[in-house]
Amino acid sequence: MYLNFPCLLRALAPRTRTLGHETWHEDIGILGSPSENSLTYYVSREVERNPQDLHPVLGEFERLIETNPRIYMLLQSMLQEAQEYRLDIEQNVEIHDCHKLLRVLNHIITHAPPWTDDHPGVPVLVLLKSSMPTVSGYAFFQDPEVNKLIKKTLSAWADFLSSPESACVLNTSTAGWFSTRALWRLTDTANIGGDGFEFEELYICNPDAPHYGFKSWDDFFTRKFREGIRPVAFPDDDSVIVNPCESQPFAVARQVKARDSFWIKGKTYSLSDMLGDTFVARFLDGTVYQGKIVKSYVLDGTYSSTPEALNVNPPNKGPGNEIPYQGYLAAMATRAVILIEAENSEIGLMAFLAIGMAEISTCEISVCEGDYLKKGDELGMFHYGGSSHCLIFQKGVNVTGFPEVGGEKNIPVRGQLAIVTPMEMDGFQVV
Repeated sequence: MYLNFPCLLRALAPRTRTLGHETWHEDIGILGSPSENSLTYYVSREVERNPQDLHPVLGEFERLIETNPRIYMLLQSMLQEAQEYRLDIEQNVEIHDCHKLLRVLNHIITHAPPWTDDHPGVPVLVLLKSSMPTVSGYAFFQDPEVNKLIKKTLSAWADFLSSPESACVLNTSTAGWFSTRALWRLTDTANIGGDGFEFEELYICNPDAPHYGFKSWDDFFTRKFREGIRPVAFPDDDSVIVNPCESQPFAVARQVKARDSFWIKGKTYSLSDMLGDTFVARFLDGTVYQGKIVKSYVLDGTYSSTPEALNVNPPNKGPGNEIPYQGYLAAMATRAVILIEAENSEIGLMAFLAIGMAEISTCEISVCEGDYLKKGDELGMFHYGGSSHCLIFQKGVNVTGFPEVGGEKNIPVRGQLAIVTPMEMDGFQVV
């Protein structure tokens, strides 16, 4: 059964003005095409130059920090530890106190994310990247009160990113999502197997309309492929599992336990923590690869939590957005769970997890219990940020042929992912 959660990352000219040797894009509040280091720096400078009242939800966050000594202590300690972490890897950081952090965050949630070569669309991840691996950051981002307000903050940003104002970054400036560099990256990622399609040939859009016809940044983020670009692999063969998301293979785990040390590298998946208490026994000793709808639900989780502070995984100091602890997020992040009973008895009951990883990462489910689906139907989508997913098969399902883990190319959505065949014992086929 195929599950389509699209997780993809020449409009009006932006207003600009010159600041020394740099260009300030007034519509998006960013200088030039910012890198990881400059993004926080330039937003921080704009906050100082043009202070704004805090969004009401960040005002609530500020009151929590000021009235709760434990939260204040963890946050200030986190920022201090982040300073030491950044200095260790020779990077500069501009955020020294909680009030500055809130004001930079205030700027982010009232603007659409600009295009950047290193971290497109994830300014919150850039802002918190050095704080997340710290010991105090681990405690801070695990706190229920903090997570409640982070969720409200990201929901406020989600509202803005669904508004027409958020389309201002859908332009051809160097920080726009239709710049030459951005279009090359977007089409290079989407053109799998050497195809040479242009952006407008890949996606439903109108290059002659303002913002390519997209009504908001989220409308652009959840854009749809044109018919025929992502055909369903072997649509009439139920033994072929197709890829639920446009994604790179991360891990394959077999004989998965009900509970395991998911925060330790090498012991990746813990069914009870991934699924809640639902149907766990049905998947014991089964297979995880990071019909009819039996059940679907959303599990709230943590935001910006990482196991790196536990010193069981080395800090991720490399460039780019790759998150090395996705198994941890399968148990800890907000995730949508969909349980499917396949008509193919060799598959039976299987589970799909849509996992929000970075930024808002809302997991929207558009199907209901009892719905009957055919291979290739869309079940929902990710909104606003980075994402991952897992497929979980029961013990005894002989699922093989997964792509090699660690490959750099995306496996296309609806493309062949694996094959299910009858189990064999002592030379006899089990039927």
